[in-house]
Amino acid sequence: MALPENYDQAVQQAQLAVRNALQDGKSRLQVEIQSARRSVVFIAQPLMNALPQPLTVVFGTGTADNAYNEWGEVPFQLINISEREFIGQQWAALALLDASSIDVDEAIQYADSAKEKAFLMINNWPEAPGLTGIGRGRASVRQRFRETIEVAYFVQAYRYRPLVLYRCYPKPWQVWKRTENGYTLAKEFEKLPSEQEIFALAPRSANLVANVERFFRGPAFFENW
Repeated sequence: MALPENYDQAVQQAQLAVRNALQDGKSRLQVEIQSARRSVVFIAQPLMNALPQPLTVVFGTGTADNAYNEWGEVPFQLINISEREFIGQQWAALALLDASSIDVDEAIQYADSAKEKAFLMINNWPEAPGLTGIGRGRASVRQRFRETIEVAYFVQAYRYRPLVLYRCYPKPWQVWKRTENGYTLAKEFEKLPSEQEIFALAPRSANLVANVERFFRGPAFFENW
């Protein structure tokens, strides 16, 4: 599957990846579409259609109010991450959105609550490959939890390198490189590549003016999103 050319294509790919992973018996999933041009609430809404119903959606601190405003009336339960006592049992899937770096214990508890039911984390990975957004300062706890999660869909572009890290289940991890003719596949990895492996595929731009522009505008890959 090729890189998405816009947000709508990314959402369609992510929906298919989640459905394929669930059909293969993967119950703990993660989706990351790291475009600052779209809020996690906006990104997450169409992905809810890929999950079994009834559904409960759990929001990281400060995100629930945005969802109430953007989503309006929805046919599923919405709660804050601090409201685990209200989760109940009348749901077939659980989605966790935008958990912060201090929410690792809560995230693990919600994942454990799901047991064999579908559990989907969306945009809880805002730092870099190998570092989940939750529990950044607790490496061992974070890593153990991370090993229980199947990344169903992932798109991350880089400001200062012409690279995109991409995964669409069940395909392997891929790094795509921008060329004069668009993006081409540079390398595939069976496991999540390290930052060193990714950056070895293209040097950092030495153009100071271009780097300043990228700092403010974000990765070029997402400009049309």
